[in-house]
Amino acid sequence: MSDAMSDPRLDPQMRDVMRRNAEIAVEANLGPPPASPDPVESRRRMSIERRWWNEDLPELPKVVDTTLPGPGGDVPVRILYPEIGRALPVIVYFHGGGWVVGSLETHHRAMRFLALKSGCAVVAVDYRLAPEHPYPAPLDDCMAVVRHVQQQGGTLDLDGGAMAVGGDSAGANLAMAAALRARDEGDSPIKTVLSFYGAFEANADTASMREFGDGKFGLSREGMSWYWRAYAGPSGDLNDPLLSSMRADLAGLPPTHLFAAELDVLRDDTVEMNKLLRAAGIPGECKIYDGVVHAFINMTRVLDKAHEVLEDAAAAVRGSLGLNT
Repeated sequence: MSDAMSDPRLDPQMRDVMRRNAEIAVEANLGPPPASPDPVESRRRMSIERRWWNEDLPELPKVVDTTLPGPGGDVPVRILYPEIGRALPVIVYFHGGGWVVGSLETHHRAMRFLALKSGCAVVAVDYRLAPEHPYPAPLDDCMAVVRHVQQQGGTLDLDGGAMAVGGDSAGANLAMAAALRARDEGDSPIKTVLSFYGAFEANADTASMREFGDGKFGLSREGMSWYWRAYAGPSGDLNDPLLSSMRADLAGLPPTHLFAAELDVLRDDTVEMNKLLRAAGIPGECKIYDGVVHAFINMTRVLDKAHEVLEDAAAAVRGSLGLNT
């Protein structure tokens, strides 16, 4: 990581983030990541690594931890309300972590800021994780929450008729798949999609994958390949358009807004998806943030660009949901 920290392209605050992450690893005596990842150990490591980043939380008037019914049992969700007293427009959000790691806690601070900046309630979804629960189980959980909010959101002070879905990395993949599946099922409640550095093609061989695939900035080509295999499961087809959504027919999707990090193996997934969406006539914006690496939205305690991307996403969702008038 020391070579990466000397890279002149790094935003100075991003360098501070990487330095703090190195300190956290030393303080927690984590040691280097294992060559062969173990899902349980990987989840423990991420929980420790993200704990400091999710302290010093901004205030919200109401936060509710509850469960909603899903096809494999109750799905835990955390609902973050930026105001109370009326049914709010809603962002149903799927966290990143390669479909294998991540939780409500690892993304909590970012979700609070997204709620505050957008004026929407955020329903953060703790979907089942691979490899114990491979595709389509995580997507099934996400869809169950989307449909529950659509049909019964009023009981939770949520306006199911003003819904966005969003996610980061693997969560962005789930958000895109949810939008595709809702379109195909009919009566889609999803009015817009927010994607932060999404993973959209299992067999990507892009310029960013080649340049950053050694993992100098964290996420590697090898790591992404492991995550994809874990999510697909032993019998999964990585060409399935609900897995590799660059292979999908994108026509008829709602406005889709894409945000990515410059120094990230997944950067060009966003670039390519943006081209495909616009060619299919889907409106939306695409922005690449210079000098930052994968997972940067979670570094709001140090990184101004984490706030910038959340502000930009909040503005995009407000525009798509007609909340600026």
